[in-house]
Amino acid sequence: MKDINLDIVRVTEAAAIAASAWVGSGDKKAADKAATDAMRSRLNGIDFKGRVVIGEGIKDESAGLFAGETVGSERSLKVYDLAVDPIEGTRPTAHSGPEALSVMAVAEKGALFSTSEFYMNKFAYGPEIARKTILSITDPLEKTIRLVSKATGKEPRRIMVCLLDRPRHEPLVAELRGLGVRIKLIQDCDVSAAIAACLPESGIDLLCGIGGAPEGILTACAIKCLRGEFQAQIVHKDGSVEPRILSLDDLVSGECVFSATGITDGSLLRGVRYTPQGPVTNSIFMRSASGTVRRLTAYHGN
Repeated sequence: MKDINLDIVRVTEAAAIAASAWVGSGDKKAADKAATDAMRSRLNGIDFKGRVVIGEGIKDESAGLFAGETVGSERSLKVYDLAVDPIEGTRPTAHSGPEALSVMAVAEKGALFSTSEFYMNKFAYGPEIARKTILSITDPLEKTIRLVSKATGKEPRRIMVCLLDRPRHEPLVAELRGLGVRIKLIQDCDVSAAIAACLPESGIDLLCGIGGAPEGILTACAIKCLRGEFQAQIVHKDGSVEPRILSLDDLVSGECVFSATGITDGSLLRGVRYTPQGPVTNSIFMRSASGTVRRLTAYHGN
């Protein structure tokens, strides 16, 4: 996949720039359409054949890209699976909130897990913890916090757990508070929060809770590149959680690359800024084969 690395970054850059025109507009659909159109246009200019395995279109009533759609060159011999999210965080984009990203991952053909369900129960932690202990999404929280405390050398009151601020998580929040840990509640964008759990400077030790399934696959690709750990369980429409634990290798079984570009300012990336010379973007690009993480600032001419 080395031959398309920079092409993938250009895709998320184009989508982020297109979305940035709608920051603060209050119009989520227009922002999503602009980002989706820009992403599709860039993908169609790459010398590869990409099949969208994970898309956000149906769930968010957006303009696509939809699962099953093919982009790129039909004649290319290079065939890959794609996971795309032109805007991870349409609400913060439309309302000038934090952490909105344009995100995509490219994996070997047949490597990405696919599900028709909209939600997953997720559990993410970074390489420092992964090297020292084994955690499970189904373990009691008390056991998990004890193991994290031993692996990190932190007392429970210094452990930070991140999850989406949703009514469904109220029992989880109450249990975590009972254990004395710190909690970071986020409104959107759990992809960037899961990535943060793999970065020591973020202060986040764990991400848990129920969020979007498409975002879960994108998260798995990023965490595979970062050498962290990620587990998930499918959540059905009736709210029941599938007992089967999906490991990182279940979710992305082969090599992958991951790219994200900031739309609005966040803890992971700065958003698109405009200068007299044109827009400036900040992106992160990662490869699972090497574990390489690159941060890129790009100046785009008018």
